[in-house]
Amino acid sequence: SVAVGNQAGQTTQGENSVAVGNAAGYDTQGASSVGVGYAAGQTTQGQSSVAVGTSAGNDTQAGYTVAVGYQAGRLSQLTGSVAVGQNSGQVSQGSNAVAVGNSAGGQGQSGSSVAVGFQAGKTTQGGNAVAIGYSAGNDTQGASAVSVGQAAGQTTQGSNAVAVGL
Repeated sequence: SVAVGNQAGQTTQGENSVAVGNAAGYDTQGASSVGVGYAAGQTTQGQSSVAVGTSAGNDTQAGYTVAVGYQAGRLSQLTGSVAVGQNSGQVSQGSNAVAVGNSAGGQGQSGSSVAVGFQAGKTTQGGNAVAIGYSAGNDTQGASAVSVGQAAGQTTQGSNAVAVGL
């Protein structure tokens, strides 16, 4: 294991793990995990997880997850999920969910959902939902709903609904 930086990998760093940056991998970093950046993977980073960026995967990043970008996957990122982009999957990202883009899947992204684009699926995205495009499925997208295009299904899209925009 490798730890570089003030308090990096300080408490219980797993085998073959890397922590680079102030407080990266600070407390309970799982085996074969990577935390790069200030407070990346800071508290309870699971096995084989990657956190790159300031506060990426900061608190309770489960195993086999990826968080890349400022505060991506910051709080409660569950197993198998991916968050790429500033504030993507930031708070409570469900298992096997994917969020790509600034604030995509930002808060309350449920399991197996997909959000791609600036603020796509930003707030409360239901399980198995898909939001692709600028602000698609932005606020309260129901389970198994699909939104494709700019602002499609932007506010309160029901479960199993389909919205196609610009």
